[in-house]
Amino acid sequence: MPIYEFTCDKCKKDFEVVTLSLSEKPNAVCPVCKSKKTKKILSKVSKGKYSSLGAGGSSSSGASAPSGCASCTSTNCSSCGH
Repeated sequence: MPIYEFTCDKCKKDFEVVTLSLSEKPNAVCPVCKSKKTKKILSKVSKGKYSSLGAGGSSSSGASAPSGCASCTSTNCSSCGH
């Protein structure tokens, strides 16, 4: 299920739209002000949300870091998709 991110030209709020398939056109109506004047924006994940997870990272405690992402406490990041 694709997730698209938009910003509203009128109220400047960012919001997401989930579709059932890639062929479905997302309904990009602002949930706050109901404006149809919206723009598709680059996903936050694409902007480097996980850029700190690259090779060469170090842990201040000297222990090895879990294989999950920085925002999760477990090694299974099913909630964030990592």
